[in-house]
Amino acid sequence: MTRPNVSGASMSSLDGVKGRPLGMSLVPVRQERRNLAAREAIVRRIVGEFQDMPGLVLSLKQASRLLGVDEAACGRILAALTKAGVLRQNANDYYSRREPGI
Repeated sequence: MTRPNVSGASMSSLDGVKGRPLGMSLVPVRQERRNLAAREAIVRRIVGEFQDMPGLVLSLKQASRLLGVDEAACGRILAALTKAGVLRQNANDYYSRREPGI
């Protein structure tokens, strides 16, 4: 089936075109950028520091400097440890070890 276009020339309509299956592929999986082994080592070190010094109370900035971890990563780790119940965070955003039964 043809129809005229703006210039007056005949143009085929898509009405008569039968569909055919399209081949689709999944987007390749991107390589993991994070070094999970290094992250786990840092987490163990942070937990170890708080276990070795039961009275240790640190702000995010202090923890970042003490542990040699950039502040953003340290914040994510401390938040995860707080959520897991290993650490606690007080109203002034200081982190300390969560004592059993508290």
